[in-house]
Amino acid sequence: MRKELAVFIVLLGIFLATGCAGNEPATSAVTPVETPVAPVSDVTPQPVDEGKIVEVDIQNSSFNPQSVEILTGDTVRWTNKDSIAHTVTGPTFDSEVLENGDTYEFLFTDAGTYNYKCSIHPSMKGTVVVTEKK
Repeated sequence: MRKELAVFIVLLGIFLATGCAGNEPATSAVTPVETPVAPVSDVTPQPVDEGKIVEVDIQNSSFNPQSVEILTGDTVRWTNKDSIAHTVTGPTFDSEVLENGDTYEFLFTDAGTYNYKCSIHPSMKGTVVVTEKK
């Protein structure tokens, strides 16, 4: 029995010694690869002609100015400077209810005459005349 115990202890020692010796991760040689880079172009970017912003105030239950003339690509910004709520409602645009200090913007991309009103106060009317930009 002592012989068996001695063999068991030796085998246990070998097992523990090999189990604690961790495996080193294999390392592979990395060969650098040259990645082609596109040549730099000599093209200078051209500035985009951004439209202008035309201001319309909502004041004393009216649009001021009542009529504006703009070009396609221009934006109209309405600002409620009145103490009561209003909307800006046209054939292709409709603001939410604008409280005092709120603004609404609309970019006009198509030529035409756009009549609009305040849906809360239908007697408040305005017009945006849009001409095609040349």
